[in-house]
Amino acid sequence: MQAFKSWSKLEKWLLFSSMILILLVGFIFKAKLTTTLSSIIGIITALLLAKGKNLGQILGLICALLYSFVSLKNRFYGEVIIYMCIMLPMYLIGILLWIRHQNKKTDTVQVNNIKLKEWIVVSIVCIFAFIGIYWLLKTFETKELLISSLSVVSSLFAIYLGIRRCKYSFYFYIINDFILIMLWGIPVINGTLSLFPMLFNPIINFINDSYGIYNWNKLELIQKQIEK
Repeated sequence: MQAFKSWSKLEKWLLFSSMILILLVGFIFKAKLTTTLSSIIGIITALLLAKGKNLGQILGLICALLYSFVSLKNRFYGEVIIYMCIMLPMYLIGILLWIRHQNKKTDTVQVNNIKLKEWIVVSIVCIFAFIGIYWLLKTFETKELLISSLSVVSSLFAIYLGIRRCKYSFYFYIINDFILIMLWGIPVINGTLSLFPMLFNPIINFINDSYGIYNWNKLELIQKQIEK
C-alpha cells in the first residue's frame, strides 16, 4: 500500500497489532462502535505524530470529536468542554503551523526546540489553567474531578508542545496516558466493561508515544545533518 511505503517494519507492526488488539477487546467486551472507532483513530493519530506527519494533526480533529462524544456519554464533562473548546482549535492551529514548517527532504515536520523563557511561561499558564479547569469542572459535577482536571492540563501541555514542534511533547503525552488509564480504569473496574477499549487505548499509546520520543530524537539528528 502506497500510504505505508515510508513506514518501517516496526511502525507497521505497532499500527496493525494495536488495531487488531483494540478490535478484539471491543468485540469481547461488546463496546459501541464509537468507542472502538475513537480508540483506533487515537492510535493511528499517535503513530502519525510520532512519525512527524501532519496527517496526525488532521486525524487528531476527528479523534477529538469522537472522544468528546464518548466522554459526554460517561459524564466526563471536563474532557468534553476542553476537547471541543480548546483541543479542536489547537489541532487546527497545529495543522497550519506544521504545513508551514515541513522538512521536504525528510517529508516530516521540522523539529523545533523552545527556550527556557517559554517553558516557564507555559508552566505558569498550566498551573493557573489547572485551577480554573478544576473549579469549572466542579461546577458541572464532573465525575473523577481531580483525575479529569489533570487529564485536561496534561493534554493541553502535550498538544501545545506538539504544535510548537517540540520533541518533549511525547513525555507529556506519556504522562497523559497514565492519567487516562486511571480515568477510564475506574468505570471499567466498576463494571462498565464496554469502555474497555477506552482503557486499552492509552496503554497502547504509551508504547506509541515512547516510540515517538525515539523517532523524534532520530529525526532531529537527521535534520541537523542535512542542514550542515
